[in-house]
Amino acid sequence: MKPIPIFKQMMICMVVATITITSAVSAQAQDEVGLQAIFREAILNEPPWGIRRGDFEALPETWSEWRDETVSKLQKLYGFDPLTIEEQNALLAELRGQLDEVYAAFGEVDGQTLDLLVDLEGKISRRLAIYEDLVAVSTSASEEQMNELRPAIAELLQALERYESDDRDVEITLNDEQPKTVPALLSEIEAAGGEAFQSLATTIRVNYYNFNVRTFISEPFADYAFYQCRLECGPVCDFILGARVSGTQRTSSGTYIDFLPCDDAAEFAVRINGNTRASTRGVTDQATIFTKGNHYFNGKKVIRFDGNEYSYYRASLGVNANNQVTGARLNHRGLIAKLIGDKIAYQKAVEKTPQTEAIAASRLRNRVLPEFNREVENTFNDVNEENRQRRLRMAEEGIAPNEVLARTDDDELRIAERLMNPGQLAADRATTIFNSPTGMTVHIHESWVNNSLAIETTDLEPGMSVPFPEFSRLLAEKFRRAFDIDRETKSSDDTDDQVIIYDVDPLHVQFEGGIIKAILRVGLKAADRDNPIAVRRVEIPLEYYFEGDQIRLQVAENRDVYSKPLDTSDPNYRRGEDPVIADRIRQRFAERLAEETFDRFFVLKADDEEKEVPVQLASMHSVNGWMILVIEPDEGDREEAQAEVVVDADDAEEEAEAVIEKTEVIGN
Repeated sequence: MKPIPIFKQMMICMVVATITITSAVSAQAQDEVGLQAIFREAILNEPPWGIRRGDFEALPETWSEWRDETVSKLQKLYGFDPLTIEEQNALLAELRGQLDEVYAAFGEVDGQTLDLLVDLEGKISRRLAIYEDLVAVSTSASEEQMNELRPAIAELLQALERYESDDRDVEITLNDEQPKTVPALLSEIEAAGGEAFQSLATTIRVNYYNFNVRTFISEPFADYAFYQCRLECGPVCDFILGARVSGTQRTSSGTYIDFLPCDDAAEFAVRINGNTRASTRGVTDQATIFTKGNHYFNGKKVIRFDGNEYSYYRASLGVNANNQVTGARLNHRGLIAKLIGDKIAYQKAVEKTPQTEAIAASRLRNRVLPEFNREVENTFNDVNEENRQRRLRMAEEGIAPNEVLARTDDDELRIAERLMNPGQLAADRATTIFNSPTGMTVHIHESWVNNSLAIETTDLEPGMSVPFPEFSRLLAEKFRRAFDIDRETKSSDDTDDQVIIYDVDPLHVQFEGGIIKAILRVGLKAADRDNPIAVRRVEIPLEYYFEGDQIRLQVAENRDVYSKPLDTSDPNYRRGEDPVIADRIRQRFAERLAEETFDRFFVLKADDEEKEVPVQLASMHSVNGWMILVIEPDEGDREEAQAEVVVDADDAEEEAEAVIEKTEVIGN
């Protein structure tokens, strides 16, 4: 057998290699379709940050079967074992079924278990929604479209995961070219993909462009804050049907809130109910009539709130007047008067009761309606002015909302606000499982805080070097200015440790799993080091505890502080995490938070009349990117707001006589 020349051997090897590679690529193209073809380019070969096995470990033993099955399905979804489109759809449906079990249990669990389930459900469900659309797109779009857009879709998934983890799970350094943002990638895909990708674009906007501050006010809480009982006592002095009428009256009234269903704004009625009791004496030339009045009135004024300003409609008032003649006597007390005159006078007075009731209703309406109308309008005019001033302050600090919506149904008023500047993202749908039916629930998404703390809106400049306490003060100061918070600022500790500000956002937060994560991207200049530590991503987990009347913050004891260099020029870059630096940062924050507490009980100012509304922070939930604050009435300390106006008896008599004399002159 002749030996094969070396050149031919090389050619044969190249042909065999080419055939092998082509076969492998062909097999991969055949096996990796739909999601897995995209995951391959997005370098996803395990569940992303936040829904890995370790994130399920805190669930109690009763949830072990659900935990194991869900983790197994997630690993299968993100793994590289080949799955057909049908199998991928089936797997997504099975994961939806796992979430259905969570929804069914929401009413049965509480405490830390509920917080963790809400956290996991949110992180899984929004990813499933996107994956379901991607599978649908991969079957409906042309092969040419998918081949063209697959790299951009993979970049989009990477960008979303960077946002979810706040760069915790990706290799992004200061020296890298900054990757495209989600809005830029989504615009690119929409422009090239057309109608076939609209469902995907809508799903992403619902889950990442949504309102990031939401306030839910229950009708009982609004009524508690607005309710006022008023008691007024005073004289009656009038001229009615030819009689001089004098006496006393006592009016008690209460105002309350009634929500009205409205889809394009928030509408509610300020209602007033009241009762006036009067005891009067009517004197003519012939007789004196004694009457007891018992009059009921109710009115309403509808208020409309478009998310920015309150407007109102004309008020209305209905009156049900009831007069009872209790006695009558002729002024000339002869024998005939004693025998029949008093009875005739009484009968005549009774016959005129409908007329006197109509007059009493008119008088009461003219007295109550203008005052009710004026007080409500003054109150909401003051609120409008306060809102305008607050929005101006927020705009100056770069944290004014870009969009605001308000809605009402029979039981709840909902206000949604979004702060999302170009290149930024926002929130997903609200998690309403914690909403109180009797209180006010405030949802603050981490994106609102992070968008607010963008370096261009702070008093920090790249290159600055400031002490740790001063760093936190500078960041907090913008919120104090924006919301006019009058909270005493603690003096800064003396320290030589400095924070070095780089041209990146220096502080982000994450709200998840009952933990507040403070994420710093700063350099460190320690007092005991000659060379500063180059910029790092430092993640500090903070816990909050309710202790009687106080809420205490502390560095989480059972979680590590994470510290990783971001600057490739840092000699320590390749070492990755540095436990020594992490421990130092933990110590500094632990010292700073050692006595940091907040009052659970506080007072809301209801209006310019300085009405105080005592409330309590009933619970806090850091879940799925949201900090949820549940505020309830503090009825234990509530003193019913009651205004009483009493006129002295001598003054009342003088006022009555003066009015009667004036009325007689007008009548003549």
